[in-house]
Amino acid sequence: MPPTSAVRGLRRAELRTPDPAATTHFYRKLLNWTVLQSEEGFDCWVGERKCAIVRTNRSRRAPQWRLVFAGATTDGDLAGPEDTHASMVKGRAQHGPWAPSPRRGEPCWVELHTAQAESADSFWSESLIWTVGSEWGRTSYTVEERPVAARTGPRGEAEGTGWLCYFVVEELDAAAERVEELGGSVLERVRHDSLGDSLVIADPDGAVCALVAETGRWGG
Repeated sequence: MPPTSAVRGLRRAELRTPDPAATTHFYRKLLNWTVLQSEEGFDCWVGERKCAIVRTNRSRRAPQWRLVFAGATTDGDLAGPEDTHASMVKGRAQHGPWAPSPRRGEPCWVELHTAQAESADSFWSESLIWTVGSEWGRTSYTVEERPVAARTGPRGEAEGTGWLCYFVVEELDAAAERVEELGGSVLERVRHDSLGDSLVIADPDGAVCALVAETGRWGG
């Protein structure tokens, strides 16, 4: 059942992986997270805001980041075109256009990469009460004229389709070196329309996310 009010940002990102302790170590060293073990797995914090949970992967699905959108009037799981998944939860968004400026280690933007633009726009706008528009030269999903997310074409062959979460780092060249030192890989360095230079990376288990230098606001 769709929410009755618009979803305004992220509560957190979640990652299911074969070895949560090792995976959390990778991101803690890369993004300077404070990590606390809980019944759900490993809770990852920046200051007073939880930005991620890393859990054990008990399915046959490859490790991947799953976005948890906030501000809905009901909790639920969403499965969009091209087997693209996300969740929605009640309560206030911790990350987004109405949240405080993103700090190092926090999500600062999300994009949907898909080859099925029309069906994706229809599903996600109806499911999360978003308006489909144009911002920074690409399709945007907005609430009250504020961009919450964007939709664009498929990424490179290695990264495929689906939601891509961007995290803040202090400096990209140093972050690229750190990724490889910790056993991950840099898949691509691209110039983003609003965020500037960005790195698309894979962690040691192959889960993909992106890094950008501090932008000062959601979406750059």
